[in-house]
This record gives sequence, C-alpha cells and structure tokens, in this order.
Amino acid sequence: MKKNVPDFLKAKGFYISLLTGICALCIICVVYVSMLTSNDKDNVVDLNDSNKQTEDMANNQNTEVADSTTDENIAGIDADVPSDLTGDAEIQDADEVKETTSNAVAANEQAEENQNSQAVATSGKGTNLTFDEEKGLLWPVDGNVIMNYSMSSVIYFQTLDQYKCNPAIIIQAEVGEDVLNAAKGVVSDISYNEETGNTVTVSVGDGYKVIYGQLDENLNVKEGQTIEEKTVIGKIAEPTKYYIKEGTNLFFQVLSGEETVNPMLLLR
Repeated sequence: MKKNVPDFLKAKGFYISLLTGICALCIICVVYVSMLTSNDKDNVVDLNDSNKQTEDMANNQNTEVADSTTDENIAGIDADVPSDLTGDAEIQDADEVKETTSNAVAANEQAEENQNSQAVATSGKGTNLTFDEEKGLLWPVDGNVIMNYSMSSVIYFQTLDQYKCNPAIIIQAEVGEDVLNAAKGVVSDISYNEETGNTVTVSVGDGYKVIYGQLDENLNVKEGQTIEEKTVIGKIAEPTKYYIKEGTNLFFQVLSGEETVNPMLLLR
C-alpha cells in the first residue's frame, strides 16, 4: 500500500504538468492568433474610404482651380474697366443710347412717311382722287395750239428741222404767263428735262397724269403737295433749244398709266 503512493503521486504530477503545458500552449496560440488578427485588420484598406478620399481631393482641387479662375477673371475685368468709371457715367451712356435709339426710330418713321407720301403722289391713289373724264381738263394757258398731238404719224419740228411723233400739244404762251393746274391732283414729280425744261407732273386720279413743261424755275408748288384746279403751278420760261423757232410755249402732255393720250380729247 505504501509503495503505491509515490507512484500514484508521480503519475498525478505528470498529468498536472501535462495539463499545465497544454494550457500554456493554448494561451500562447490564442495570443498569437489575436496578434495576427489585429495585424490583418490594420493592413486591410477600406476601398470605399479610399474612393471617397480621392473624390474629396478632386473636388477640392476643382474648387481651388475655379476660385483661381474667378479671381483672374475679376482681375481682368477690373483691369479693363477705367478707374474713373462712375455710376453717373453709366447713366449718361444709357441716356445717350436711349436718345440715339429714339432718333433712329424717328428717322425711320419720317423716311417711311416720306416714302408713303411719294408713293401716293406718284400713283395718285390713296388721296380719294377721281378724274372725271366727262368734265375734262381746264386749259392751263390762253393760247393757240401751234403743234398738235401726233403719235400715229410724224409731224415737222421747225427748230430740229425733222419729222417725228409728238406726245403732247405745244400751246403758244408769253414769257411770265401763269400756268394753271388743269385738274385737282397731287404733284408727283418736279424735274428738269433738256427738251421740256423745268417740268411738273401732277397725278389727277385713276391713273391719269398731266405734265407741264417749259416752266420758269421759280415754281409755286412742291412734290407731294395736293393742289386744286386753277392753282398757279408756275410761269412760262424762255423756250429750250429744241423750240427756238416755235417760240415761247407750254409743253402739255397727258398720260393714262404709261400711255400718252391726246390732250385735245380731254380739254374743255
């Protein structure tokens, strides 16, 4: 019995040592695993955090560039603007622009009005003018017809010493004699012609126009003016070189549209 006690103790000590070693080994393993796990966590990179950091850095750089560009633009604008520019100068410029615009509008309106007046005068329309063919035309001067209207055959022109057609009638008149308007109308043209001298055209309505030639330069009418029958248009002048031998006269022509009409058919 006594002999078995030491063996038993020896055996028990062995197991205690073995158990203690195993526990120590387990503890060492646990510590080692813990250390490995801690190192792995430290070495893991969060991709989301990395992307976010990259995006934040890019945004910060863009913001810095934009701020820099804005500052440069502001500096450029400030450099271009005169240092003495004030609010009063800006107001003055605005007033000048407004005045210029108003003047341009007024000029355009005046030009349009003149154009419309010229169109009315030229056509004889828009002024409620109606030519009464039955009533006819007033004799513009008191004189004899020294050359008749002739478009279907030629007649002799003494000064020119040639035969040709005559689109008007040539009425004898005295220098300085008044020339009367033959019918109410609008003065549509005043011009100088080498053959007929100072010439006035009056639109009397319905496409009819009456033309007065060989007039003095001091006329009593102007373009666009509405004149009544018997209004003095002007005075007889010295004849042009085309009518020296025919003597002083009034060149009197009538148009219907663009066609000439024999004035003798319309004169009263």
